[in-house]
Amino acid sequence: MLRETQSTLDSTTSAEVFYNKGEISFSIMNSWEYKFVVVKRIKIYTKEGYSQANVQLPYYIGERNPDKETLSNIKGSVYYEKDGKIEKEELEESDIFDVDLSEFWKAKKFTLPKVQDGVILQYSYSIDSPHISKLSNWIFQNSTPTRYSEYKTSIPIDYLAYNVRTKGYYPFETIDKVKKGSLYVKYEGTNLDTPIREIIYVGTNLPKIENEPYVNKISNYFPSVGYELSSYKNRLLEPFKVVSITWDDVVKTLSETDTYKKEISRTRYFKNDLNSILKDKSLPKDKMIAVFNFVKNKMTWNDEERRFTSNKLNKIYDEGVGNSADINIMLTAMLREANLDANPVLSSTISNGIPLFPTISGLNYVFTNVNIKGEIYLLDATDEFASPNILPSRALNWKGTLIKPDGFQALDIFPSTNSLKKYQVKAELNTQGEISGFCRIISRDQYGWESRRSLNNKSEDEKRMNYENYFSIDQMSDIKTKNLKAPSKPLVEEFNFSGKAKLVEKIGDKLYVSPMLFLKLKENPFKGETRIYPVDITFPRNLEYVISLKIPEGYKVDYLPKKGILKLGDGVAKLTYLIEVYNNLILVKVNHEVNVALFLPQDYSLLREFYISLMNKENEKIVLVKS
Repeated sequence: MLRETQSTLDSTTSAEVFYNKGEISFSIMNSWEYKFVVVKRIKIYTKEGYSQANVQLPYYIGERNPDKETLSNIKGSVYYEKDGKIEKEELEESDIFDVDLSEFWKAKKFTLPKVQDGVILQYSYSIDSPHISKLSNWIFQNSTPTRYSEYKTSIPIDYLAYNVRTKGYYPFETIDKVKKGSLYVKYEGTNLDTPIREIIYVGTNLPKIENEPYVNKISNYFPSVGYELSSYKNRLLEPFKVVSITWDDVVKTLSETDTYKKEISRTRYFKNDLNSILKDKSLPKDKMIAVFNFVKNKMTWNDEERRFTSNKLNKIYDEGVGNSADINIMLTAMLREANLDANPVLSSTISNGIPLFPTISGLNYVFTNVNIKGEIYLLDATDEFASPNILPSRALNWKGTLIKPDGFQALDIFPSTNSLKKYQVKAELNTQGEISGFCRIISRDQYGWESRRSLNNKSEDEKRMNYENYFSIDQMSDIKTKNLKAPSKPLVEEFNFSGKAKLVEKIGDKLYVSPMLFLKLKENPFKGETRIYPVDITFPRNLEYVISLKIPEGYKVDYLPKKGILKLGDGVAKLTYLIEVYNNLILVKVNHEVNVALFLPQDYSLLREFYISLMNKENEKIVLVKS
């Protein structure tokens, strides 16, 4: 293996995981605990793979000592060949450092020594964790090719039961058997005989996962195994205590916590402010908007995505800073006190992954649902640019769980209406192929949220550079932005432009002009002939282009692209392309709509062909000749 100069799985890769094994076993110390032991070997082929020697191992410390995990037994070696012999360089304990990742997380960090082309890195470690409710996930495949990956769990089935969740697009082998075993109980100083369910998962010859356009989070599709505790007991003869098996169990467990039982019902701390907010409001929607805007303005999000409140909400309210649960549970409580039908929605952010099965730990975010006479509004007061039914993009992760006093229901989080971005361009072309004019961009809904986030706190020079780079325009001036801080209104961007555009080509006496000027699609986002993962564009959309181009004096139209309509399927995507000449003006109107947010892999070839046709249409040229 040391003499291999390239991977048998991928000749272009700079590194390859030869071996990766994780093993979990259980014991009862002061309480239940599991030990997670990992051994990993990586082959380095070229300099680009040297970063594999930089290792960071996170572990949880929590707020209380009983929550703390312990990471220990770190060992590392580098194997290399010298004068025909295999040599080994060991990791020194003094080269291992502790780093703080956040308030609740730390990591052990080290760099393996003597890294060079051809070496094999090996390191191992163990984590002792009291958090048996959710075992460490095992990911078989990632951005590095993997030759062998194994995950083994040994569960004392007389005491613990787990829901096992697997996902991913590449298969792995499963060996599941029950054998005799024992469970160590520290406080009794004994080993209890108990059947052990041993499950071994093996993945072999796994190619690297490469990101594709419009994937909300590539790790959502990594082949992986996860365990979530469904029931347990501490003594052999006592009954099992159910933790989570179904969504009913999950919601019941959450509903009994302080966040969803006490904090959502407390009102005294905000009553005076609420009365002031609502003193001239009688309509339910006006009340909702007033309370929503008040909480957005009063509270500052600390960037923590949480499903539980961090403290008593009266303290959070006074401090004015909180996590997502603090702010949106507070919002829900205030809306309820205003006699509105408001309830929390538990979900998982895009960065946290998609909870495909009943889970508590897989939910990390809270926002608010309001029902006004059957009309549903989704509210998230953590973001200054959010508005009713316009959530931050981090929250647009397929589905949520609406928790009501009498139960729960699944909630589709995908936006139900198309967001709009409209471009209005008035331009003039001269005989030298130079274009000048005015552009207005109107953005609504999710497009408005995206653009506001992008433009916020940008100077005029920064905006100019962004526009010039994005649109490939030489010169811009008179840049204006309207309604930046008013998310309930359309965002309006305006600028003047001029310069020798790449959109016009002069050959002899003819000018060849792109009808959509600098607004045409630059490249097909779907280049690959096949697709492994769904195409997730986050929200359905309409792109409208209204362009008028003045023909230079002494020229006339020799060729005009034909009008046309392109459709994908039954209209899930559609391009309407209209163009005509009126006196000395060329008028172009293009509407590109995509009416769904998610395309499955089996629909990819049709989507790709649609975009190929769309780009071919946009690339057609107007031909002008001297009259």
